[in-house]
Amino acid sequence: MSFRPLEKTDFPLLLEWLQLPHVKEWWDDGDDTLEKVTAHYSSDPDSTFRFIIQSESVPIGYIQYYLLNDRTVGMDLFIAKSDYLNRGVGTASITSFVEMLGKEAGYTKFVIDPAPDNLRAIRCYEKAGFLFDRVSIGDNGKPAYFMSMERDV
Repeated sequence: MSFRPLEKTDFPLLLEWLQLPHVKEWWDDGDDTLEKVTAHYSSDPDSTFRFIIQSESVPIGYIQYYLLNDRTVGMDLFIAKSDYLNRGVGTASITSFVEMLGKEAGYTKFVIDPAPDNLRAIRCYEKAGFLFDRVSIGDNGKPAYFMSMERDV
């Protein structure tokens, strides 16, 4: 897995991915036009860091992180390409991403908050080393299954 920063030229692909049923079910921010995707994914450039997940240089998904404090980041991701689902790609992606952020930026705690009924995501994050913390209301106003992982630098 590799990660490259999201660029404006990726917005049409991101729009296409956001319309896929297995993505839209869990990641529906109303980004259903290129204009909305552009506005949403161009905002907060100093606080949300966005990347395309690649497998052998092929774009297969999206991952982002945002700072919670000096050593802690929140994360979100999805695998868009359906032929990469249920093959450990999500687990490999998040594991590699956490390693990269730890080595390059010194982050030691990682937080993620899938929907409580998104069992595929929860299982993926558990396999990557995330542990259940609590069920609470997420930033989107919906219930979230908060999980965290701590790692040494």
